[in-house]
Amino acid sequence: MLMHIALIIVTFGFSSNLFAKIHSAPVIVAGFKIRQAARYPIQAYRLFRSDNGVATSIPFQIDEINQYGDYVLDQGQEVTKNDGNGIFDLQDELAFMGDDVGMVSTPKSWPKGQKPNLIFEIRQTFKDSTPKLKPGAVYLGVYFRKPPPLSKKKYVVFDQLNGAVKTSRYLYSFDKKNYLVVNSVDMYSRSKEPQKIPLIDSSTFYLKADLKYFLTFEIHHKDIQSYLEAYKVGPIRSIVRVTFFYRFLKINFELGMYTELSLFSNSVVLPAIMYNPLDSETNLNDGSGFYYGFATSDNPSTYDIKTNIPDYNKYIGNKSLFDMFSKKPKVESRYWLSMTSKDRMMFFEVIPSKDMLKHDNIPYLYRENTSSKELRASRENTKAQPLGKSPVNLGVYFDLTKFNKGEHRISFRLFFDNQYNAEDLKSYQDLDKWQVELNRL
Repeated sequence: MLMHIALIIVTFGFSSNLFAKIHSAPVIVAGFKIRQAARYPIQAYRLFRSDNGVATSIPFQIDEINQYGDYVLDQGQEVTKNDGNGIFDLQDELAFMGDDVGMVSTPKSWPKGQKPNLIFEIRQTFKDSTPKLKPGAVYLGVYFRKPPPLSKKKYVVFDQLNGAVKTSRYLYSFDKKNYLVVNSVDMYSRSKEPQKIPLIDSSTFYLKADLKYFLTFEIHHKDIQSYLEAYKVGPIRSIVRVTFFYRFLKINFELGMYTELSLFSNSVVLPAIMYNPLDSETNLNDGSGFYYGFATSDNPSTYDIKTNIPDYNKYIGNKSLFDMFSKKPKVESRYWLSMTSKDRMMFFEVIPSKDMLKHDNIPYLYRENTSSKELRASRENTKAQPLGKSPVNLGVYFDLTKFNKGEHRISFRLFFDNQYNAEDLKSYQDLDKWQVELNRL
C-alpha cells in the first residue's frame, strides 16, 4: 500500500498590494495552462505586477515535476534531484501569491530599463461572481540575455537543522524522530509585539486493518519509521519530501508512504495519492479505517464551526443494528470545514477522487469538545488507539472498506489567518472559480 499522506499545516500571509490583489492565497499555474510561455530556461524568467504601468518585480518560483508526478528537489538525498532539465515544461508549476497580483495594465516602465524580450500577461478572472470581482494580472518576462535581479522577498523559511518552518504568522515544528506527526504549531498574534499562541499541541496517525479470515492489526505513528528524504526551499513555498516505512512482522505486507508537503505563507495545497493493493470490500471487515487527527490547544467548542463533512459519531462511531434504515450522508464533490473566532480563522478542504465518490468513499469529521490539556492528562500518544481513546479532539477519518483496489487521488487544502475576515474566508471557498488567461504582448 503506497500513500502520499497529507499532513495539514497552518500557514499565513500578508498583503502589501491590497488595492489590486485578487485574494490572499497562493496561485499555482501549471505549464500546460500557459503553454505558449512554458518553453524557456527557468533562469530566463522574471515576474512583475503593474502599478499604473510601472513594472514591479514580485517573488515567484518555478517548480519542476518529473515523469512520475513528483517534484524535483535539489536538497537532501538525490531522489529526484537529477530529474529536471532546467526548462519550464508543461507539467511544471509557476507559483506566486495572490497578494502580489496587480492591475490589468500593460507595463510601460521596467526595473532599470530592462524590458523583457518576451512579455506574457497572465490574467486572473473570476467567473460566476455577482457583482463580478475585478480581474488582476501578473506579467511574465523572458530574457534572452542577463535578466534583472530577482525579488528578495521570501514568504517561507525552512529550518532543516531544527525541523521547523517559519513565516510571519506561524511556527511549525516537526517531530524529527517521526515526521508523520508534529511537535507543535504556534500562531503569532497581530499585536505590536507578536506573541506565540499555541494552536496545535500534537497530531496522531492511526490505521486499523481487520482482515477477513486472518487477523487484525493496528498501526500508530510510533510504529512507522520516517525520515526527511529531500526538500526544496523557495521564496513562495518550501517543498519537503518525507518517507515512511512499515512492515508487519513476518507477513509479506508492506506499507510504504511518502508525502511532499508544499508549505506556503497562508496555505498548504497538496494532491495526495493512495495506492491500495487489496480489494478492501471483500478482504476487510467493517471497522477498518484510518484517521489523521490533532489535539488543538483550545477546546473546539470555542470556535464557530461550519462544515459539510458528515459527522463521524453519527455515521461511523455509533453503528447499530438499525443502520440499514438510517439515511446515508449526501455525497459531495468537495468537503470543507471553517473554524473562526475573533482573532483567527481556518478553512480546510478535501476533494476525493471521482472513483472514491462513486463508491461513497468520503471523509468523516471527528470532533470532541475537550481541550488538549484535558486530553493529554488522561490519554497517551504512544500507542495505537481509536478515536475517543486517543489525544485527538479534531480529526478526519476514512473507511478503508470503501477503498477498492488501485490508485486513489485526494486533494487537501488548508488556509489560516490570525484575524477574522469574512471576505478572505469567502475567497478561500471560491478559489476554484478563478481562471487563468494568457496573452502575449
